[in-house]
Amino acid sequence: MPTYEREHLLAEALESALAQTYTDIIVAVGDNSDSHATEKLVSTYDDPRIRYHRNRPGLGALGNWLDLVQRADTPLIATLHDDDLWDPDYLATVVPPMLDDPSIAMTFNDFWVIDEEGRVQETYTEEESARTHRSSIPAGRFDYDLVEGLRLVAVWNAPQPCYAAVIRRDEILATDYIPEIHPLYDIWTSYNLVKRGAGLRYEPRRLTRYRVHLNTGTNDSRYTVAEDAVFRHIIDENRNLGTITQEINSYWSTIRWARATRLMGDGPQGRSRSQEQLLAAAPGLPGVRRVVATVAGRSPLVWHGLRLLRTARRRSSGVYDIRYTTSSTS
Repeated sequence: MPTYEREHLLAEALESALAQTYTDIIVAVGDNSDSHATEKLVSTYDDPRIRYHRNRPGLGALGNWLDLVQRADTPLIATLHDDDLWDPDYLATVVPPMLDDPSIAMTFNDFWVIDEEGRVQETYTEEESARTHRSSIPAGRFDYDLVEGLRLVAVWNAPQPCYAAVIRRDEILATDYIPEIHPLYDIWTSYNLVKRGAGLRYEPRRLTRYRVHLNTGTNDSRYTVAEDAVFRHIIDENRNLGTITQEINSYWSTIRWARATRLMGDGPQGRSRSQEQLLAAAPGLPGVRRVVATVAGRSPLVWHGLRLLRTARRRSSGVYDIRYTTSSTS
């Protein structure tokens, strides 16, 4: 459990870990906080399974996570960020099959999307399950070649190691987390697993809860830079595989398009960044969207028109949707 200054959410996350029906676990809390609030909170729990460590100075998001992995003495690692939650049967469902079959490097599962208040976003969840193909991937071991593995992680973005997966510790330690991808580690971890041909297993049940909110760490611009670095590396390292690199580039372009539209809500200062993302996305977008991205990326007038259209669509939906009230990048 890597954490930074979120004791108001950490308590709920920590309780969801301690409530697991699979009880043979260690709950390791890595604290990057500047204040003592998190330390005081953790000290109120009388449970010998909790291990607390405070990083002074802080190690950054990726450094904190890797430090926790290195300190661990268990064969399996499940990451629970301080703003996410686990359902009680999560580990009981996922862990035993991995202990029975040491060749499984990672089991990933589907999950619920929740807002800052913990409300399940059913429409958002269903759309994400469909978009990532988690709604159609068969349960059990996922047999794949390199192209299929790349599609799984870099086009579908189906596994989410940060909040919906259990990974063998040795596989994390075998991965080179190069400086360019800091502080992002989810898709980079999945990519390195499929590059090595590691065993993957899928559990289609929604067993974890990913919280999307305005202050989520992935809103940090550093994640945007790191995300772009990850996709550049994946494409550069697999150019000899033909059309799969085009698929990856197209998916990357949709991410940039989504960034551009989110930045439209950041006021005047967001316009130039939004236009930059539109122009970067344009070459990999299909048809009309490519034209729109190109023109709006160059013309402030067209950009404002696109922004007004986006606002009108939000208002006309009449449905509460967390995506309309935050600028999350995940």
